[in-house]
Amino acid sequence: MTDPLIAPLRIVLADDHPIFRIGLRAVLERDPGLRVVAEASSPQELTRCLGETECGLLITDFMMPSREQGDGLRLIAYVRRHWPKLPVLVVTMLTNPGLLRSILNLGVAGLLGKASLVNELPTAIASLKRNKPFVAQSVKSILALPGDPHARQTTGHADLSPRELEITRLLAQGLSVNDIAAQLNRSKQTISAQKVSAMRKLGIGNDAALYIYLQAHGLK
Repeated sequence: MTDPLIAPLRIVLADDHPIFRIGLRAVLERDPGLRVVAEASSPQELTRCLGETECGLLITDFMMPSREQGDGLRLIAYVRRHWPKLPVLVVTMLTNPGLLRSILNLGVAGLLGKASLVNELPTAIASLKRNKPFVAQSVKSILALPGDPHARQTTGHADLSPRELEITRLLAQGLSVNDIAAQLNRSKQTISAQKVSAMRKLGIGNDAALYIYLQAHGLK
C-alpha cells in the first residue's frame, strides 16, 4: 500500500501514437504511487507540457515526427538542456547500436525497448526512484552483440557527434542539404560541413554510397 503522506510520482507521457499512450498509462496507473499528469503527441506539445506542468519524470518515445523538430536526438538534447534535473526515460523500437549509444550519451535516466516495455517498465521506474539509471536488458543485449559483422560501422555511428547523426538521419529521410538547413535553421555551409565530416568518419566517399549505408544500417 502506498503511504498517503508520500506524493505520487508525477509523470508526463510523450508519444505520437494515442493507442500506445493509452496502454502505457494503463500500465503505469496500476501503481497508486504513480500519476500521469499530462500527455503529448508532438515535440511542440511536449515542450508546452513541460513548461506548464510540474512533473518528476518524462517518459517519451524517441521519434515524434514534426516539421519543426524532426529528429529524436535533437528533441532529447533540447529537453535535457532546458530541464536538466528532470529524469528522462526513453522508449523506442530502435535496434541500431549507434543510435542507442547516442541516446545514452545525452544523459537520459533510462532507455527501454517497446517490445519489453510491460515487463521492464516497473523495474525501470523503481530504479529511477532511487536515482539509479536504468538500461533495459534488451538494449544491453543489442549493445553487447558478439561477432557483429558491422562492428566497424557501429563504432562509426557511435563516433558521430549528435549533430552529425542528426544530419545523416535527415538525409536518409530524403531531405536535401538545403531542406535540412531550412528545417534546422542553420546555414547550408554548416550542414554540408557536418555531412562531409560524418561521411569521413563512416569511411564513405560519395552521396550514393552514403544513402545506401544509411538505409542498410537503420539510420532513418
